Amino acid sequence: MKKALSLLVVAILAMGWSTISIAGNPYASANIGLTWFSDIDGTEIDAADRDDTLTIGCDSGITLTGAIGYDMGSIRAEAELGYQSNDAASLTLYDDGDIDEKWEWSGDISLTTFMFNGYYDIKPMTDSDVELFLTAGIGGVFYDFDNVGDSDDEDYRGSINGSTWAYQLGAGIAIPVGKNMTVDARYRYLNAAEFTTEDDYAGFDDESFNLDLESHSALIGLRYNF
Repeated sequence: MKKALSLLVVAILAMGWSTISIAGNPYASANIGLTWFSDIDGTEIDAADRDDTLTIGCDSGITLTGAIGYDMGSIRAEAELGYQSNDAASLTLYDDGDIDEKWEWSGDISLTTFMFNGYYDIKPMTDSDVELFLTAGIGGVFYDFDNVGDSDDEDYRGSINGSTWAYQLGAGIAIPVGKNMTVDARYRYLNAAEFTTEDDYAGFDDESFNLDLESHSALIGLRYNF
């Protein structure tokens, strides 16, 4: 499934960036919304049978994005900077698939993203200026776990940060509200490539885990065409 989604990202990006020389208009956009992490799953890399796994649960959070791009009619291409932040809520440890222990967690998990996006705009009705759009992007993500760990024990809390690759997919609706201004509402799915924590992270009791991050966002924003 993830391989198919990655191929879709590449296809939309190739379509957008290969037509960048077509006449069009530059634009700037900004979005704000709510974001949710899927449960963050981890596998202990030092376990001989790899049966030791964990799941981090998070509360909903906020996400912000800003972008500059080029509008070529039905195709758009852009560079985007994004940020999202969520509070850690729980940690569940599993042994061979069965729940071993569970703790309440706290601390902030944030992502900063740098993405190159392609868009395909669709007019479902010829007598309306309302557009639907599909989007896909690929780039890098910087993750930061700030004082994340056991809510009741400082000895099992810590901070880690690093970077990895990511892609995103989305869809939405765009409504013109002026000569050069458009309001859009969208859904975004973000997937970060698996990364490995260091073995000095107190939140995992100084064990290394491979983690997989996925998030879902509902956003509303403005786009201004110059």
